[in-house]
Amino acid sequence: MNNAAEAPMSDIRTDYALAEPAVPRKSKSARWLVVFAFFILAAPKLRATVGPIPLYFHNVLLFLLLLKATQMPRIKPLRPLAGLVSLYLFFIYLGELHAILIYGSVFEPIYMMGEFTLSLALFFLVPRVVKDTESVAMVLKALTAGMLCASAVTIMYSLPFTRPFVMKTILSYDFLVPAAESLARRTLQLAGVDGAARGYSLLGVSTFTTGVLGIAWGYSFLAAKWPGIYGKWKMLAQLASIVTPVAILMTYGRAAWLTVIVISGIALFFGFAGSRRNTLLMLIGLAITVSWVGWDSEALMVSRVVNKTNQALENPSEESNLNIRILSYTQPLSHLSDNPLWLFLGTGRSGSKMRSHGDIGAELRDLAGLSKHSAFAMAYYCYGMIAAILHVFLILTGLRFILDRLRKPPPPEMPYYKITWQAFLLNWIGLLMWWLPGHAVVSDTRGSMHMFLFYGLMMACDRIFTEQTDEENQ
Repeated sequence: MNNAAEAPMSDIRTDYALAEPAVPRKSKSARWLVVFAFFILAAPKLRATVGPIPLYFHNVLLFLLLLKATQMPRIKPLRPLAGLVSLYLFFIYLGELHAILIYGSVFEPIYMMGEFTLSLALFFLVPRVVKDTESVAMVLKALTAGMLCASAVTIMYSLPFTRPFVMKTILSYDFLVPAAESLARRTLQLAGVDGAARGYSLLGVSTFTTGVLGIAWGYSFLAAKWPGIYGKWKMLAQLASIVTPVAILMTYGRAAWLTVIVISGIALFFGFAGSRRNTLLMLIGLAITVSWVGWDSEALMVSRVVNKTNQALENPSEESNLNIRILSYTQPLSHLSDNPLWLFLGTGRSGSKMRSHGDIGAELRDLAGLSKHSAFAMAYYCYGMIAAILHVFLILTGLRFILDRLRKPPPPEMPYYKITWQAFLLNWIGLLMWWLPGHAVVSDTRGSMHMFLFYGLMMACDRIFTEQTDEENQ
């Protein structure tokens, strides 16, 4: 047999197929996970309301998967991250139970405990469901399709000549976009009829859309190289790797642009996961488009990012957004010295949810005036300092996990091994660029789901690679 690294793609596919263990094709739980992966990117707010309780489609799927997982055979402990995830969930429970005592409400804290349980359960569910490369291919296809949908809506909303279409169709339905009428009024107020707007999608506001697409971008590079993904799906993955960063840029936030600059720089310099060519095509296309329409075109908001960046560089002490984010890393320390209880307990996420519904008591008690503009600060105020430190360790341990795999020599007959971990490193960089200046990974259950879906997929791939290597060594 020829060396797989030198063989043509068809040979690699044949060689791999011979080594593939006999597994059931597309189990029910795998199909549920595929549907979940698509909707958590394409339409995460799809829901039906039963009385006062909103039932989100992705939550229903996760609940069914959780029930199904109880019937699945146990797998080896997912070290070193499993203990951190379980302990972090424990402090979420403590914070929400504390919220019951603070706010005197039971419904909101219990609901938040349920949502976050489903969110963190993804870390344990994905490795149980995704057992082979075919299942990974199915999930990557779903993520690619969801990425393209989210990117398309973001770009169409941003551009003035396509915004009316997307506002009258996709973004006009309450079951997809809660408070769709409010979004329409706000859009007219901020962008008018013929002005550019910061990209918005079914994921949510521009900053949330940026964060999710920043994590997901790396999946497109992996999907384009993964065994079993060929033809039109490979082309869609290539397209997603070009369109997704454009959508991120068109949210017109400084963190969004920095995310694209950092990941593009790494892609161009190192060529991780075969990302260099498509990143270069994306940058050339952007340069041609902007030079054609002009930097000051009303269809773009380039000046917004440039002006805000210049202001921050010239007068950093007067830049309120920057100062608030810096304060979110220092203020918890002084708050903890005055409130030692916050070493173990926070006020949960219930207060913010109740405040958004007009609860006056929550407005007064939800730590008003404190800076929460980072994941670290949000974890601290919601769940205590230990939980905040645990979340930092979750981020850093994820990086160490990836780097450890990249340092190892790739197993023979497994040419996609190194590409997988290179792509996951790009995913992790996207996660970090969202985590540092934003809090949605902690404060929003959908943001948390994207983080733990990513971590769960990493653990699943590591398990698949380990089992295949063990089989080859026998």
